Amino acid sequence: MPPSEKRTSTRYQVEIDMLVICEGQETAARTLNLSLGGGLIHAPTPTPLRVGQQVQISFHVPELAAPLKASAYVRWVGDLDTALVGLQFVTGFRAKETWALGRFLDRQTPV
Repeated sequence: MPPSEKRTSTRYQVEIDMLVICEGQETAARTLNLSLGGGLIHAPTPTPLRVGQQVQISFHVPELAAPLKASAYVRWVGDLDTALVGLQFVTGFRAKETWALGRFLDRQTPV
């Protein structure tokens, strides 16, 4: 079953800066699409991320002063461009964070 058929949240075309922390290494990344449950990012890490690996992510949405932070699993890595990474958020956001992310996503274009 393709990953898009397993999703429970709508994806939105969103390009925002994200910080990815993996094994103590911080990497600047950029989202390509985002949902309440995960996203597609471009993360040019020194060592390519691996499927199943857990990372920490952090990014800002306009509705909150503090960045959203979560753990995420790498669900897939691009074949031709290993910097393209599909993430699934592991830890849920708090209610206020979920509301803020949902409100932000509602103003974006669905993929």
